[in-house]
Amino acid sequence: MTENIENKSKTKAEAFQIGLTVLIVLGSLTVGEYFLGNIAPVWAAPLWGIALIKAFFIVREYMHLSRLFAEGEEVHE
Repeated sequence: MTENIENKSKTKAEAFQIGLTVLIVLGSLTVGEYFLGNIAPVWAAPLWGIALIKAFFIVREYMHLSRLFAEGEEVHE
C-alpha cells in the first residue's frame, strides 16, 4: 500500500516538473514571438511556426489528449 502511495506521489511530482518546464518554455516562446513581431512584423512564417510549436505543447501537456487514447482504464480509489 505504501509503495502505491509513493508511486503516485512520484508521478505527481514528475508531472508537476514537466508542466512547469512547459510553462517556462511557452513563456519564453511568447516573449520571443512578441519581440519578433515588433521587430519584423512582415515575417509571418516564423511567427506561425512559433504559434504551431506553442499549440503543440499546449495540446500535448495541458489538454491530456493522450488519456483519451490510453488502452487501460485507471482505477479510482
